[in-house]
Amino acid sequence: MLIAFDCRIIRDKNPAGITRVVLEFLKKILMSDRKNEYILIFDNLEMQEFVSYYLRHIKKKVKILIVPFKLMTKNDFWQLPKILEDKKINIYYLPYYITSPFHKKSYKVVVTVFDLIHFFYPQLKMSRGRKLFHKFTFITKLIFKRADRIITISVNTSRDLIKNFKVPPKKIKMIYMGVSENFRVINCDSVKRLLREKYKIFKPYLLYVGRNEPHKNIKAVILAYAKLPEYLQEKYNLVLAGKEDEKYNQSIREMIARYQLEDKVIFTGYVEESELPYIYSGAAVFVFPSFYEGFGLPPLEAQACGTPVIAGLNSSFPETLADSAILVKPDHLEEIVLALNQILTDQACRQNLIDAGLANAQRFSWAKCAQETLEYLTSNS
Repeated sequence: MLIAFDCRIIRDKNPAGITRVVLEFLKKILMSDRKNEYILIFDNLEMQEFVSYYLRHIKKKVKILIVPFKLMTKNDFWQLPKILEDKKINIYYLPYYITSPFHKKSYKVVVTVFDLIHFFYPQLKMSRGRKLFHKFTFITKLIFKRADRIITISVNTSRDLIKNFKVPPKKIKMIYMGVSENFRVINCDSVKRLLREKYKIFKPYLLYVGRNEPHKNIKAVILAYAKLPEYLQEKYNLVLAGKEDEKYNQSIREMIARYQLEDKVIFTGYVEESELPYIYSGAAVFVFPSFYEGFGLPPLEAQACGTPVIAGLNSSFPETLADSAILVKPDHLEEIVLALNQILTDQACRQNLIDAGLANAQRFSWAKCAQETLEYLTSNS
């Protein structure tokens, strides 16, 4: 079979979030698939070269197709389906759901839905094209209706699709994502050296990893830290790791200043994936009280690094974390503060969470994810 894999969601040489997930998944599926041929679709030559370098150790040869991604224009709505038909592909797979609803019947269309966050949080930063796309939900409904198969990454996302877009359950296949082998417990002097020299972290610390978008609830993390007993604030810093979105950054820094935490809160900026295991491993606790996640990979990565986790009691967390983390209501600040106090002061609780987290993270494998996806893509049933 000839599979067209749409890579155009990869738009940044400092990959984070879904972009990092797609890169890892693409690598694993090309490594495991020895039967099928692939065309990789890119938005531009620069991203194609970046991904080719990322995949440089994989010997499998692939064809390349450059198709600029222009949402809500004739490029993707009309021209792309014709191009794919001319290439005589068998399967068009894209790891997102923003595509033309007018694909040809000569090939099978399979989409992955990571989450439906933009429908629940329309205030999130989006391009003009994406805002227009999400405004007209009938287009999304038409895409889901015409897609041959839909992959979700959690039972929760499956439920959202069925409830909000009336997608028939038989069209949906849930396949969990994986935790990269890079994320493991690191106990060595190199951790402390990296934290000191590159990130200027000299104390034990509480950790948040991710963007500072509203649904991530980063303000609650800061407020909970501000409400910790003074002796715990003196002992622990709060480290906020990840890209800072300027749209939301000012209000966050103003909050830090209001509570006089400037010398206690550390922003690392973007952290390379190779260094994330060090950041996770060095943390006393990982705090992630997000209001909504399609899967929630950072808490699992933290668990794989031996760090106890606090996460939101909502969306996908109860199924991916279950009893291996402390789950709190994101809008109940006192619950977050209590959970932090418990982990930082109760060694037995802390160790139980570390052990449970390590065991839980082992449930999620990229190799398994790639194999299940490949089987679903190519099966006739």
